[in-house]
Amino acid sequence: MKLRLRKLRLRKPLLKKPPPAGPVKILCVADEVDLLVYSDAIRERFGEVDLILSAGDLPNEYLGYIASMLNRPLVSVAGNHDHGEEDASGLGRLCFSIRKEAGLSILGIPGSMLYSGGPNQFSDHYMTMRLLCLAPRLVLRRLFKGRGVDIVLAHAPPKGMGDGPDLPHRGFSAFLWLIGLAKPFYFIHGHVHLYDGREKREKELDSTKVVNVYGHSLIILGEEEPCHH
Repeated sequence: MKLRLRKLRLRKPLLKKPPPAGPVKILCVADEVDLLVYSDAIRERFGEVDLILSAGDLPNEYLGYIASMLNRPLVSVAGNHDHGEEDASGLGRLCFSIRKEAGLSILGIPGSMLYSGGPNQFSDHYMTMRLLCLAPRLVLRRLFKGRGVDIVLAHAPPKGMGDGPDLPHRGFSAFLWLIGLAKPFYFIHGHVHLYDGREKREKELDSTKVVNVYGHSLIILGEEEPCHH
């Protein structure tokens, strides 16, 4: 069912600023329209962010509102409920590809585990094959730049890292070796809904922080130096 969003007043956009030399503040969203974000007070709450990341299953209108009001780069991946890509232009959509924004390299991986044959659903075997095609590039980037990418942005989580027991919400095992290969600072995902505020959003695998950004999360990447291009 398509979500109908109430229209909010668009104010004059801010001037774009160059990528920061220091810590990078990232607004991450996924799965649910968060009224703390979809608000007339969005600039007061999130005006200092440098980058917007969407982990999928959100209306295009919502993402467009965030990007236009904050006037920051937007990078997104498709979730299993994102049916059409015909209106995804301007949303910074990544599909098994890498992009640099705000000084950070981001690998975008769409979709969830195959459970009904719908769009953006993949078997664990298919996901493994797609990521193996990226492996040589990630190895070279790690050799010459110190890590494969700074951030992996996916819709689904890695297997056993905050995923669900049912097939639709099961994580991909391929993501575990991807983290070991690429060594990103963050693996950001959504897909698994968190209804209890006490539930832990963040886990860690080796030196990579795996974060469920359901609703919205703010991440500050600054303690470590991101790889440079």
